[in-house]
Amino acid sequence: MRMRFVRTLLALAGGLLLFTLGVPPSRAAEPVQVTYWYPVDLGGGLAGVMQSLVDEFNAGHPDVHVTASYTGNYDLTFQKIQAAALSASLPDVAVIVNDHTQVLAPGTLEDLDGFVRKAGGKNYLARFFPSLLLNSYSGGKLYSLPFQRSVPVLYYNKDAFAKAGIAEPPTSWAEFIADAQKLTVRNGNDVTRWGAEFPLEAYNWIYYALVYQAGGAVISPDLKHLELDSPAAIAATQYWWDLVNKYKAMPAYTPWPAGSQDFASEKTAMVVYSSGAQAFFRQSAKFNWSLVRMPHGKRSGVAVGGGNLVLFKKSPAQEEAAWKFLAWMMEPAQQAHWSAKSGYIAAVRAAWNVAELKAVVAEHPEVLATVKQLDEAYYEPSAPNFTQIRDALHDTLQDIMANKVSLRGGLNAVNAKGNALLASHP
Repeated sequence: MRMRFVRTLLALAGGLLLFTLGVPPSRAAEPVQVTYWYPVDLGGGLAGVMQSLVDEFNAGHPDVHVTASYTGNYDLTFQKIQAAALSASLPDVAVIVNDHTQVLAPGTLEDLDGFVRKAGGKNYLARFFPSLLLNSYSGGKLYSLPFQRSVPVLYYNKDAFAKAGIAEPPTSWAEFIADAQKLTVRNGNDVTRWGAEFPLEAYNWIYYALVYQAGGAVISPDLKHLELDSPAAIAATQYWWDLVNKYKAMPAYTPWPAGSQDFASEKTAMVVYSSGAQAFFRQSAKFNWSLVRMPHGKRSGVAVGGGNLVLFKKSPAQEEAAWKFLAWMMEPAQQAHWSAKSGYIAAVRAAWNVAELKAVVAEHPEVLATVKQLDEAYYEPSAPNFTQIRDALHDTLQDIMANKVSLRGGLNAVNAKGNALLASHP
């Protein structure tokens, strides 16, 4: 009875203090509710890892409560965002594929310049690897920050290499072709193991890397003109076509989800795939494997992919709460944990000095190959209305590899259609 009386007095005193400060007691205890949508485009149980991060944030921030929702892959997430924009039911925070920054800004996203200015401005942005910010801007304003980023890397089956008498992984296009031929295994006319695979996904990510390696670009710096009819784009496409049709060391088409499964099940000895798949391969592959940077053509080069964190236009109080969560996710400890569990590149430099991530590097030094590729990374092609161009290129590449359309004719057709679309946007 005495303790209950004391607790009652304390509660009354607390209420009186809040009343004196002009804060209603019932409202002071209510956290701001923040909704968070995130995709996970890779295997490895990453949805559970993400939820654990959200739970940790909520436990340490009683003034904000984040409710996380897994939204499928990047394209499904984009579709849900478009539908939510029409129904005025957008989340507060989301992870979007980084090149969707240019598609969604400025009409849907809130620019982050004001928040970043308060957080330190240029000093705050200096914590990130510069190439990871290439797709963060639209119209000179910052609309997204890098979170779960990745580069295409070459995964290779070390056991298969040893059996084929190949001492080292390929570093050039010529070596890659030679090794892919040696590693292809046939039983009569049937292929039991491909030498290599370039999975084709919605974003044409590997193709963009090949164009950069050939010394070219996909889109002009002002995002007004495509360069798919350039010698570099033609050379990149020819290299891929030759692997499929001339050397017969690669299937004509591998869907993106099948790429990781094929490597883990030894249906291919090499695969160019996301660096973020490392956790999946560590869980699933029953053979010795490793990874290296993509073999180079005239030069090395990749388009950095993966997801960025964004805020949607809401009330100032709601945006402040959302930014608190977004900024927390960018801290070195969270970046290191997510990278260690997933294989995505920790976007913040200081994360690589966190003990958890240093332990991963000590055990798997090949992880640093992903970071080194950031020094030779380029813009992931995008523009405000780029989705149609991306899809047309995807379909055309598939047709070229299957010999349904000619190489130059197919590229020229996409180039013409794409330039018309780019010209239609102010």
